[in-house]
Amino acid sequence: MKDKLNIKKLLKLAGHLVVIAALAFVVKKIIDMDIKLSDLSSPRVIGAFALSLVIQAAQIIIACYPWLMFTRSLSGSKIPYSAAMPVYTQSNIYKYLPGNVFQYVGRNKLAADMEISHVDVACATILDVFFCVFWTGVVSVILLGGKIAELLGKYGKNLLIVGAAGVLFLIAAVIVVKLRFSDKVKGYLSRYSKAFEKSNRSQLLSGIFYYFAHNCVSAAMYLGCVALIVPQAETRELFALTGAFLFAWIIGFVTPGAPGGIGIREGVMLFVCGDQYADRIVLFVLVMRIASVFADVAAFLIGKLYARAKSR
Repeated sequence: MKDKLNIKKLLKLAGHLVVIAALAFVVKKIIDMDIKLSDLSSPRVIGAFALSLVIQAAQIIIACYPWLMFTRSLSGSKIPYSAAMPVYTQSNIYKYLPGNVFQYVGRNKLAADMEISHVDVACATILDVFFCVFWTGVVSVILLGGKIAELLGKYGKNLLIVGAAGVLFLIAAVIVVKLRFSDKVKGYLSRYSKAFEKSNRSQLLSGIFYYFAHNCVSAAMYLGCVALIVPQAETRELFALTGAFLFAWIIGFVTPGAPGGIGIREGVMLFVCGDQYADRIVLFVLVMRIASVFADVAAFLIGKLYARAKSR
């Protein structure tokens, strides 16, 4: 019992150190942006920043929902939102750590907190990431319209390479797991089949389709922000720029060495609409990036306060 308590204390200390390190990298990221306050002093820019900050912070807090639905479905446990949300908002801040994977690893704290399988939480995270990327792609294609063919012509090769590498890795992983852990895999598959039973199907489907609604809200927000910062653009161009911004997130997500799509979003948006709004587009991406960082920190602090209030 004493050893268990000591391990818990060490893990808690390690968690605090990781959070401190992540926040230090957040500060570094803001400094590296080389922000000029004069560029952000316009009322339209301030309005776009405030709109993006509030909506993104709210989305991060709510985005725990699909991951929680997948975790509940796979584990068969009735995990309360109050247990999952603080873990989700804290792990979200880990994306600023080098490696760009710790935000997903950090979610497994929920497995320790709720005494459920780490495999269940990891599989729920994989489903969450997959449907996030899938629905982002669907919404971006709708907004881009005919422009998607041009973008795929330029960036399609990268997507195919990453997709092929992902498929090969998945096949190799399945083979290794099947050969070494055949009995365990059968047990998990048998248990996971229950997630598709009628009683669990509704929460599984709500998790799957959540990101369509999420991306529709994001698209509306980005459309409003780009209209504020690039008022010269026509309505058709505003929709194309919004779709390009979402599409660029996918490119940045699957491109090694480009966390957050740094530099990629500007490139994709300029490719879609040309150089006529170059300065305004660069400013728009900068404002969205700053708002995103502050939204991550705001959601993290809200998660901490929420967890403390619940513990009392």
